[in-house]
Order: sequence, then C-alpha cells, then structure tokens
Amino acid sequence: MLARVGDVAAWGAWSRQVAHTGHCSRPVRVRGGATVVDLRSGEARAEWSSDGEPDGVLLLACGDRRAVVCPSCAETYRRDTWQLIAAGLRGRAPRLPGRVDAVPASVAGHPAVLATFTAPGFGAVHRARSDGVCRGRRGPLVCRHGVRAWCDGRHAVGDPVVGRPLCWDCYDYTGHILWHAAVPELWRRTVIYVYRSLARIASERTGVPVGVRAVRSLVRVSYVKVAEYQRRGAVHLHAVIRLDGVEVGERSAVVAPPAWADATALGAAVRDAAGRVGVRLPDTGAHVGAVARWGSQLDVSVVGDPGRAAAYLAKYATKTAADTFAGLPARRFSARAAGRVLRRVDNPHVSLLVSACLRLAERPECAGWRLAEHVHSLGFRGHFATKSRWYSVTRATLGAVRRAWRTERARERDGRAGRDPWVEADRDDGGAVVVVRDWRYVGSGWTQLGDADLAATLARDHAAARAYADIASVARSG
Repeated sequence: MLARVGDVAAWGAWSRQVAHTGHCSRPVRVRGGATVVDLRSGEARAEWSSDGEPDGVLLLACGDRRAVVCPSCAETYRRDTWQLIAAGLRGRAPRLPGRVDAVPASVAGHPAVLATFTAPGFGAVHRARSDGVCRGRRGPLVCRHGVRAWCDGRHAVGDPVVGRPLCWDCYDYTGHILWHAAVPELWRRTVIYVYRSLARIASERTGVPVGVRAVRSLVRVSYVKVAEYQRRGAVHLHAVIRLDGVEVGERSAVVAPPAWADATALGAAVRDAAGRVGVRLPDTGAHVGAVARWGSQLDVSVVGDPGRAAAYLAKYATKTAADTFAGLPARRFSARAAGRVLRRVDNPHVSLLVSACLRLAERPECAGWRLAEHVHSLGFRGHFATKSRWYSVTRATLGAVRRAWRTERARERDGRAGRDPWVEADRDDGGAVVVVRDWRYVGSGWTQLGDADLAATLARDHAAARAYADIASVARSG
C-alpha cells in the first residue's frame, strides 16, 4: 500500500484507472493496446498501450449487475436502467451524431401502463400486515397434517418468519419451482395474448372485424420488465408496457397508435391476457395436467410520472435471490456444492426450495427446463431486466454516450484541441474509422489486499461526493 501511494505520479495514474472503472470492486485486468485506424487512408490516427500504466495493465469494470457481487457496477446498471426506462416514457434527445441513440419525444403521448404480475399461491405463508394479524381463524383450524392453519401474530416486515409456510408439508414446493421455470414462456405468451385482446377491442371500438395479424400491422406492444423476489421466494414481474403505432414501410419508426388504442384499451388487454394465458407444466406425478398461470393479484395502472415509474423498476434490476435470502449464492453452483450451500442458507423454506429444484432437475420429464443451471435463482430461468426491441435505447448506446462524455471531459481538462479520434471512431457507424484492439486477459480482482483497501476508500469518497452533489442539485432545483 505504501509503495502505491508513495509515488505521486504513479498514484495519480492508478487512481484514475480506478475511477475509470467506476470504482469497481472486482475489476478485470487486461494487457495490450488499441489503435484507431482510418480505413480510407490506412493511417493510424491514435494508439494506446498498457505498457505505460501502473503494473502494465488496464483495469476494466466487471460490469456485473448484481449488487451483492459489485455495488459500483450494479449502481451504474441501475442508473442505465432508469435512463432507458425513462427514455421510453418521455423521449430522449440525440447525443451521438451518426448513431441511433434517441427516442422521439412524442412517446410521452403514447398510452403506457405499469403492470405487476404476481405468482399464484402455493400454500399459506406468514405475512407482515399493518392492518391486522398474520392470518385470522377462518375455516378449519388445522390442516390435514394437524398443523395450526392460523396465526394471530403481528409480524414486522423484517421478521424472519415472514414468507415461511404455516405447514411445511402443505406447501407445494414442486409447483413453486415448476412455475418459476415457466415464467419466461408465460411472459412470452402473455404478450401474444395482449395482441389477441387488442384485436377484439379494436373490433368492438371500430365496428370492423380486426384479426390478430391486422392488429399487429396497426399497433406494437413495447415493454420493459424487471423481476422481484418476494419473501416467500416467488418471483413478481413489474413491467412498463407502451402501445405504439406501426408506420407502413418503416417498422423501426416509433409513431403514435390509432385513436382507438388508448390507455384504457391497453389496460383492459393486459388484464384479459393475464387472466387467460397459461403454460403446460411437466407431469411429475402430483402435477399431472398442471398449468402455470399468473396469480390473482394483478395490478395495472396508467403511468403518470415517468421518473417515478422508472425509479420503481430500476431498483429491482440489480437484485437477485441472494439479496433476499442470506446464504444463497448469487452465481450458479453445481449439485456437488449443494450440501455446502444448504448449510449456509439460514432460511429452511429456501433450503427446501433449493432441494426441490435439485430433485426436479434429475427427473427426465424436466430435462428441457434446465433447472440444474438455475438452482441459485430457485428455478427462475429468465433475466432480471429485459426490454423489447423498439421500447428505448440500448445499454450499449448508453455506454457509448458515457465514453464520449468522459473523453471530451479529459480533452477539456488537458487542454487538447481538434477532433478526438477515439470519439470519432465510437460515433462512426459507416466503418471508415475503426479501433483495432489487441488485449490479453490477465486476471480479475485486486492482486493485493492493500490495493483493494485503497480502491474501497476511493469508492466511499466518490459515493459521498456524488450524494452531496445530488443533494445540492435538489436544493438548487427546489
């Protein structure tokens, strides 16, 4: 550590690299260089090598979205998620000439709803309720296993008993895992059913029969969704769904939908689709002919504040099952490591879900569901944040904007004039100016504990400065 901070010039170069990674807690170390080449003249306009950097390597952000793995990269991911969600609701001005990085401001007038799709019930669990006891004495006082079927406790939100079944034997662990595995297909079919419902609504409102193929030529369902784990270990999906029109001959254009396709029609179509869609589950003996469906608690509301809707979804984009359940790994693990994982998990309900997932993964009828690869997510095979193609800009575009901004700031700080070849190569979609890269992977993470400690200190200072800047910005706007 003393050697790192002893040389002022070396310390400045190293700390700039740490800042360049966004204060990543587990940076990727690479060695090599890059050259900007103008293909029209064959000229090498700029070049850079890691030979002159501290330790002869370049530090890159790991880019992990999971907050339990890398808080700084997860924060960047969360902010990018907010940007792309908000852009799809209120538009985004172009920032990179020659690159598609804008969303027309007219999307602010398109119908959009915020929908929450819940899981069905797999058994009675303890609840944290502010208006009464956990579960009142209704119906039979005991279940078929002789366990009390009620609970007069008043659990706090952080009570560890919340989410655990009243009766472990009554809870349908097999159905829970299979439903998780079916969620991605259930969502895909939900979008299909939304189009079918819109076709019926269009026929009713226009008085002219409209088929599904015809309605797809008139409107386009664009969405962004994130997944959230409940305390009972079941996934919820939160989605912003927007309705666009389709321009003849230019399907990539984002235009307003027809007059009949308003927010009321979109909300009705989403509710109708959620109530009708289903996915057949594998026959596992106790679940012969079972069908996965959404839960009865469906919430659909019109988006009023784009910023708040974006913030609501973005906060879940960096979460995993490991954030909700202590001891559960954030990464995939093999069946051989299951025993070690189960000893670390302090929630018996989650342990039983992990065991059910491992057990179902060995059954031949579940072979195509890839449960063994998703034990860490309790059988959920989907991504935690996805969007449709035309909803908004991409994360790659946001990254390009960020790189261009950083380069311009560096040019202003160093007093350099003229056009920057690195920015020009990033903005050039015609292929006339390209970057030739030659990188070799060295390793991941810090090589010394002292470096990790110094990087953590810089990260804390940066977070404090950013928090102060945010407070000052709010104070000036207020």
